[in-house]
Amino acid sequence: MERIVRGGSLRNPIEIQRRVQVGVGRLNAPNYVWQTWREPICEIEVRRGREHFDPETKQRYSEEVWRFRARYEEIEGVDATMRVVHNGMNFDIKALLPDGQRQRDCIIECTVQDAVVGSAPLSIAIAEAIPAGSVGVAYAGFTVSAAGGTAPYVFAEESGALPQGLMLNASTGAVSGMPLAAGVTSGIAIQVSDADGTIAVLPDFSITVA
Repeated sequence: MERIVRGGSLRNPIEIQRRVQVGVGRLNAPNYVWQTWREPICEIEVRRGREHFDPETKQRYSEEVWRFRARYEEIEGVDATMRVVHNGMNFDIKALLPDGQRQRDCIIECTVQDAVVGSAPLSIAIAEAIPAGSVGVAYAGFTVSAAGGTAPYVFAEESGALPQGLMLNASTGAVSGMPLAAGVTSGIAIQVSDADGTIAVLPDFSITVA
């Protein structure tokens, strides 16, 4: 199946994310999370796509090539180690293409492989840096976010524990509170479950309290 779907001229917001190390886990292997790098406005084209049906799961799957056209200055520095997030779907960056017609534009060509049509897989991420805390001072906080799957989501501590005085909001994924003791708390892992019982787990990270 060949199709081209246009999403208008530079009016669709997307998110470009990069992987950031947030400490080390078991066997000293580095842990990474996806964090927001840029949020440009793009024109979107779905260039090629094909669908197939899995008789066991009774679901249709797609494999598509998407193109995101944005201004050079908005995406300068993007590379293939990053990814594009749009409408709850994660896109692998395959190529950066100069736009011969619009000299100030650049095209990010991405693929979505074996994605369930109409339903992105459940994912979990932290879109901001994890701040350090101070004893007796309200914690700046951060939020663990979920995408895909089937809402509503429920967040919980999968392993380890947050520093004493901090808590995780099970509905919103927000971490807040007031640290009560100094030290470095490592091996914290947070999970999210959706309405279908699917679970996604955030890699281990650490929080420092001074």
